[in-house]
Amino acid sequence: MTVEDFLRSEIALGSFPGVAWAIGNADGIEREGALGHAVAVPLRLPATLDTIWDLASTTKVLVTTILVLQAVAEGKIALDDEYRGYSYRELLSHTSGLRSWLPTYWYEDPLSAIERWGAERPRGSAPVYSDLNFFLLYYALGEILGDYRAAARERIFEPLGLRDTMFDPPADLRPRIAATEWGQRFERVLAEKLKSPPPTVPRDVRQGLMWGDANDGNSFHGGGTLGNAGLFATARDAFRIMQGFVRFELVPRELAEESTRVVAEDRGLGWQLAGPGLSPRSFGHMGFTGTSVWSDEGRIFVLLTNRIHPCAAPIGMHRIRGEFHRAEPR
Repeated sequence: MTVEDFLRSEIALGSFPGVAWAIGNADGIEREGALGHAVAVPLRLPATLDTIWDLASTTKVLVTTILVLQAVAEGKIALDDEYRGYSYRELLSHTSGLRSWLPTYWYEDPLSAIERWGAERPRGSAPVYSDLNFFLLYYALGEILGDYRAAARERIFEPLGLRDTMFDPPADLRPRIAATEWGQRFERVLAEKLKSPPPTVPRDVRQGLMWGDANDGNSFHGGGTLGNAGLFATARDAFRIMQGFVRFELVPRELAEESTRVVAEDRGLGWQLAGPGLSPRSFGHMGFTGTSVWSDEGRIFVLLTNRIHPCAAPIGMHRIRGEFHRAEPR
């Protein structure tokens, strides 16, 4: 079964309304495509190669990790330097001991909330994937490099010639953007289950269609991103960032290679290792909205979907990603 046939069958099964993909190597894209609908309700707009997707947690590697590694390469910081009690190595590898999630928009001072309520395990514990690690990296980068968004634009987007990669997309781009949830039900349930301190500035979760603003609540209320999510891009542009990383255009070879080696279990520095359907040497990341970027033995795979549109129902995205990777001819 071809990649296109496989993804078309998943749309027919209801796994996601729309999808775009790009597959290739360090030399460029070899196969790409788009199927289905970028928006399914309340109107229907087709997914195309020009569709801009909410990349969710792939922001962690496509922007934040790269910026931290650049700061290390320039001697502005060292991986074992600490920011607010945690080393950059611990934050990047999710071994800080911080809890997996906290609705920081419930609190007047997100940093104070993390410092007071974030620690759940000892530093250096086995890795537990946590957005809080990347909140701290976001604030650290603001102090090291200046404005995070400006640094991303000047150090990644512009050098790579990216025109469709951004935070906070302008309203006039909405017809090109894939929608996500209708009402933030998933995050509301997550917050209700969380044992956390009483909110100091409680905010209701969003009720309408999230279309052109960050699906992640912390990023949305943080002004578009907190370093963990909030990036919007086409599949082509996401591929170009991965290509720039594997070609050492963005980070020097030695540091880039160090970041993709095991630090603890399946975590490198920012990168997740051993992706679905790929070799143990693969590295990449996945996003809640149904997105993923991976590199394996010279191959680059970008899969972007709107699997949480119009609702975040349970879907076997791990299986889908694995089948997508295996469907590509070697």
